[in-house]
Amino acid sequence: MLLSKQDEIKKDVLSLYDQPTEQKPSITLTSTGSSDQGRVRERNEDSFLCLPRQNLWVVADGMGGHDAGDFASQTITRQAAKFTSQATLDSSILLLEENIIHSNELIREKSSKMGEQATVGSTVAALYVWDHLALVLWAGDSRVYLLRNGQLYRLTEDHSYVEELVKMGKLTEGEAEHHPAANVVLNAVGIQAELTVDMDYYEIMQDDLFILCSDGLFKDLPESRIAEVIEASESSLDDQCRLLIDAALDAGGSDNCTVILVKAQADSENV
Repeated sequence: MLLSKQDEIKKDVLSLYDQPTEQKPSITLTSTGSSDQGRVRERNEDSFLCLPRQNLWVVADGMGGHDAGDFASQTITRQAAKFTSQATLDSSILLLEENIIHSNELIREKSSKMGEQATVGSTVAALYVWDHLALVLWAGDSRVYLLRNGQLYRLTEDHSYVEELVKMGKLTEGEAEHHPAANVVLNAVGIQAELTVDMDYYEIMQDDLFILCSDGLFKDLPESRIAEVIEASESSLDDQCRLLIDAALDAGGSDNCTVILVKAQADSENV
């Protein structure tokens, strides 16, 4: 069952950091990531970054064809790789935003050199963890999910044409998945001079599993199957990541598919 981010997982950040709370056990994060060209595309324009020492994970899905899509997605991950956690949460968020904005500028420079008709850009979905707080940043239709207690939550809202139609009540979510314009994104890094990046935050609980992915995962693999694939396996995180991608390939593999898994577990000293 897929639940929205407005459900019980949403917490008020003030209650977490500006008011006294009970002592929470420290957590350890383990992660893995993998990407596949898929069965149809001639090249892989996805890029991903796992930067566990800085508690940062990023998926980018490039667009533009030829070398442009590769350049766009890799620009985002290269800039993100320069990130280091700062002394405060505010300054860390500011630096993350600056990295993405700088990527936007670099991609637009590339696009301007390719001519007026060139469209070069990349979606981005990022997870940054500060203490027990998970911050999710995104632009476009790459997504972040949370698997908690057997329930799958989508933490991001696609910046896409069909998502707007769903909001207006003109399409159901099921219809949107198969709409001819399902691939049309309205926001991405490099598309506009003024970039808008959405951000949200959640309290991390023990055994939470965050799933970052490009649209190649959910385009062919129904969201209802994502949790099933993971929970049907008692394998390692690496194997679960590969199983998700393989399931998407078996369902069609119509696009590049990238998946990052980030697992939160209580430190052994606190168990």
